[in-house]
Amino acid sequence: MSRRSALRAIGTAAVVGGVAGCAAGTGTGGVPATPAQAATTSFDPYFPGEGAGGFLVNHYALDLSYAQAVGRIAGTATIRLLPYTALSGLSLDLAAGMTVVSVRANGAAARFSRQGDKLHIQPGAALPSGRMALLEIAYSGQPAPVSVAGVGSVGWQAGATDVSAVSLPIGAPTWFPCADHPSLKAAYEISVTAPAGVSVLANGRLVDKQPQNFGTRWTYRHDGPMAAYLATIVIGDLAIETSSGPSGVQIRDAFPARLADQARSDFGRQGQMLKTFASLFGPYPFDVYGTAALDGVNALSQAGSLGGTYGAQTLGLLDVSLIDGRRTHESLVARALAAQWFGASVSVSSWASIWLSTAFARYAEWVWLEKSGGLSADTSARAAMTRLRSLGQDLILADPGAERILDERVALRGACFLHALRLTMGDYTFFQVLRVWCSRNQSGAAQTEDFLQVVPDVYTAQDLTAFMAYWVSAARLPDLP
Repeated sequence: MSRRSALRAIGTAAVVGGVAGCAAGTGTGGVPATPAQAATTSFDPYFPGEGAGGFLVNHYALDLSYAQAVGRIAGTATIRLLPYTALSGLSLDLAAGMTVVSVRANGAAARFSRQGDKLHIQPGAALPSGRMALLEIAYSGQPAPVSVAGVGSVGWQAGATDVSAVSLPIGAPTWFPCADHPSLKAAYEISVTAPAGVSVLANGRLVDKQPQNFGTRWTYRHDGPMAAYLATIVIGDLAIETSSGPSGVQIRDAFPARLADQARSDFGRQGQMLKTFASLFGPYPFDVYGTAALDGVNALSQAGSLGGTYGAQTLGLLDVSLIDGRRTHESLVARALAAQWFGASVSVSSWASIWLSTAFARYAEWVWLEKSGGLSADTSARAAMTRLRSLGQDLILADPGAERILDERVALRGACFLHALRLTMGDYTFFQVLRVWCSRNQSGAAQTEDFLQVVPDVYTAQDLTAFMAYWVSAARLPDLP
């Protein structure tokens, strides 16, 4: 399914669902007349309260000020969106702890209300179908992470020395209003004014840095498209270094100054990783990448799959405790980079297909180990199979459940499935499958069924339908070939 088809299906389903659930009269174009009755969900069964319907977001412009002493942000989110049908009301996700000051729709004041973590907006005039609309939302508050069952604490994270927004899966609304579903992707411009002497990182390239009042305003621009959960800012006392990577990709790393020498060593082969992965998966999909060493990324490891690293879009995050100057954890740097192809560029169209990101990135980590003189991917896969056999055999790869999206079995079993495919069809055809997968779905969203279709499109020597179904749809662990 193409990105536009997937997004249109979600948007249409949300509009229909919103209309079907109305008891009161409807507004223009058959859309519910009051915001609370408008479509308020992406209808993803894993997180049914998240996401929105009836429109596609084209661009987010966030202009925020950060008060470090009290941990507060204040600013404006300007959101450009395209309605699928005339909208007299619409909804966005925003944590209940954030206070909305005002909302404007196409330049005019709009009514709004709050219901839990939803912001309901009622423009003064219906937003016409097929015509870009502009929302301006002024808000403020002291952002805080939210707890997600089976995952842990996600969203805005305040560490001992820095702040970061690590939003997988539903943490983005802790710091900005958005339509929070992985298939709803947009371009971003993120500006943050922080105290002087503090550095700011965000997705994309730094396009402006100016003194502002008693601080500095940093502006990053990323043409995306990007899912909200991959939108990230980092604020802290960090040194930022940039260099030129292969094919004009800018490499931008950040780390505490005291760890500069160690971090330069641990991150030093990212250029080689970019070349290796591009040769296997296709061209790097963005124009900048780097790794930031931060305090507290390990807090996301309690579910087992992330392991002290996180692949936000154009920016990998690595727990500072893993920096040792000996490249001990270099494979985690490679995993976060691989997530740019698998998860950022090719996103999932539903949370049930999360293995298309975590498992593919894990397998790429094994491939990097193999290509850089470490363990072979076969050795890594067989070790993972031993680990999997010691765990419960009750997980379905293609539908693990909301509380298990970061279960280590999802990443490990999915990576072993990929290795089983490689053993079956040979290296040349296997990596051709991955290149076609990345090319066909670049900048889009896909699901498990889409990958299962790519395989026979490329590999025709034998029918692998039953073989693949056993790996993705059965609970019992198969054997590697």
